[in-house]
Amino acid sequence: FVVGPLHFPFGAPTGLSGRVGGICLARRNGARFASAPRVFRQAARLVSKAAEIEIQGERDTFEFRVFFRDEQGGYTSPWNDVPLYANDEKTLVTMITEIPRGTTAKMEIATDEKHNPIKQDVKKGVLRHYKYGPSLVNYGALPQTWEDPNEVNPDTQCGGDNDPVDVIDIGSETKEMGSIYAVKPFGVLALLDEGETDWKVLAINASDPKADLINSVEDANTHFPGAVDEVREWFRMYKTAEGKGENQYAFDGRAMDTQYTFKVIADTHKSWKGMVDGLRGV
Repeated sequence: FVVGPLHFPFGAPTGLSGRVGGICLARRNGARFASAPRVFRQAARLVSKAAEIEIQGERDTFEFRVFFRDEQGGYTSPWNDVPLYANDEKTLVTMITEIPRGTTAKMEIATDEKHNPIKQDVKKGVLRHYKYGPSLVNYGALPQTWEDPNEVNPDTQCGGDNDPVDVIDIGSETKEMGSIYAVKPFGVLALLDEGETDWKVLAINASDPKADLINSVEDANTHFPGAVDEVREWFRMYKTAEGKGENQYAFDGRAMDTQYTFKVIADTHKSWKGMVDGLRGV
């Protein structure tokens, strides 16, 4: 892992010029930048840990990267520098969008690269795309979390997948890659991927018009009928398009409740902190 400095840069977007892939761009010394969207629009605290994103390379190339910068222009890690919790009550968490709804490129935070940019995953020398179909949801990661492969979960009987926790936003707004915003968790699926626990936190954009109505999986089923079932089935089946078998779930595929979800989040946050402290020799 590349952890980098654990600083907490507050910032606001700089001047803008141009667009790439729907993201507003700014320029500094000839480099391309995109201002991160305003993150937390609700009455909780409004904070931004990454004032700009810097796009390097072209999409669908091995060189493509989305870097994050603070308002002083320094690189900042979306995994390590952005806080997990988005309000003091710890009822909202922060989401880093990797794969916007309707896209197929398998993007992820590069945990093994300096500054942890977003890049396209590569398998057997080929850039990965979902072959099963475009993502049904905004898909991303929870910062300051880590699924420890050496820690066997007593419920799933599997270790973690060595990545930040995945988060799924079922809300109505399609977000851009690199968007950082507050989401409200309401459930979690325990995907078992090749012998590893791969948590999928179910959430809704805290700014969604229906966010106040969603406090449980049951609420999501009422106000977004079929959404949780569609997500569950999509992740069960998507690897079959690559000639592999179906993915399995713990708990017979049941989405666990909010209390369990926040325990998963807290436990993986603790694992991340332990990993960082260990790398720093704390």
